[in-house]
Amino acid sequence: MEHVYTETLETCPVCGGGAWQPFLAPKDHTLTQEIFHLTTCGSCGFCATNPRPDRAHIGRYYDSPEYISHSNSKAGLQDKLYQFIRRRAIRSKHKLIAHYKTNGHVLDMGCGTGEFLGYLKSQGYLTVGVEPGASAREQAIANYSLEVLPTLEQVPAMEQFKVITLWHVLEHVHDVRDTLKKLHARLSPKGLLVIAVPDRESWDAEHYGACWAAYDVPRHLSHFRRGDIHRLLTEHGFQTLATKPMWFDAPYVSMLSEKYTGAGAFGALVKGAVIGTASNAVAATTARPTSSSLYVAEKA
Repeated sequence: MEHVYTETLETCPVCGGGAWQPFLAPKDHTLTQEIFHLTTCGSCGFCATNPRPDRAHIGRYYDSPEYISHSNSKAGLQDKLYQFIRRRAIRSKHKLIAHYKTNGHVLDMGCGTGEFLGYLKSQGYLTVGVEPGASAREQAIANYSLEVLPTLEQVPAMEQFKVITLWHVLEHVHDVRDTLKKLHARLSPKGLLVIAVPDRESWDAEHYGACWAAYDVPRHLSHFRRGDIHRLLTEHGFQTLATKPMWFDAPYVSMLSEKYTGAGAFGALVKGAVIGTASNAVAATTARPTSSSLYVAEKA
């Protein structure tokens, strides 16, 4: 596959600075084996994949059976572990939302094959999904009879939502500020915004360096820290209600990272469990975050 660099970030989406500094050069382990470059903002430290494929070309980097959130595969050990974690996570996600909103209209951005939205629908919520990937979108519609649209712009403008969720989605979007602005407009008064993203300040991110699976270049365009998200939420009219650890992510991310460093399936599973547990232990006893962080915010 030809390496497509068609877009370069000139200014930092967090602070507006423009002095980018080289950081890491991870590989696209999922599909192309190409090297991409991460840069950090010299002013605020935000990290981005830069340069990167633009909207017209990024789709080809999702076209892989290895990208399980779109393929919903259950074939290998890695896939089975993902499915197990996802089943547990779906119930945890519902519990979190129900703590704030026990019913109402929910929009899930990047809903994939629809398992989360399908579960919310079974619990009495009204649901709408946005999923750009045609195959994943079709599975969500066929398997759970969901309303799923390719883009946020195609969701009828009169629809307002009590809850909008982005489960590992914000790191994929090209224009973070424009997305947050649009989501703010689509939330009802005191509406809830839930965001989960990898956290590059976690211990496992430092341990694996360029082989950290959650860099997932070039599909992940932004590589956030907690300070980045808090600043963006405040500047776009949200009040952060809670910032939570995500304990299940580190073992899975570490397993993939071990695979990327050359471990076999069983070795990656064992080593990933050890490193993931160590990362969670660091997060539990220090101020460092878990491999991913969860943010609950309210429309101010």
